[in-house]
Parts: sequence; structure tokens; C-alpha cells
Amino acid sequence: MAGRSEDSQHPKKLKRPLDREYNTAVYFLRVKQLGFSFRELFDLEYGEVCDVMIEAANDHEKYDYKATQADFDSAFPL
Repeated sequence: MAGRSEDSQHPKKLKRPLDREYNTAVYFLRVKQLGFSFRELFDLEYGEVCDVMIEAANDHEKYDYKATQADFDSAFPL
């Protein structure tokens, strides 16, 4: 992304070690934990399911700043 440097003010996300090898069985376990049905998986691509997994893992994170409508309006002017 233009204008972003590697040494930005935001700390880099810590990489946690994996506690098990990621394979098909683990994938389906996570899918079931998220509440997806087998039918829903036919309508979603692998990347979309992975995005949901990432968002679910980030649900417990606390952020210092919550964006307001004014922040969105200034970032994406019409």
C-alpha cells in the first residue's frame, strides 16, 4: 500500500505458535465451531471461511480507538 512504511506506529502482530498442524480435519473442526453447515460451505470459498475464522479469533481483542461515522466520512468522501 502506498504511503505505508514497515515501521509504522502500530506494533506488529505477534505470531503465536501453532499448537497443531493445520489440515483438513482441523479446518472442518473450526468450520463446525463457527456454526457453518455443510450446505453453507458449498456457497463459500475457502478464503471467505478463513476470513471468518480470523475475525472470530480477533473478537477478544481490545482496540484503543473506535472509529466514528466522521472518521469513515473523512476516509471515504463522496
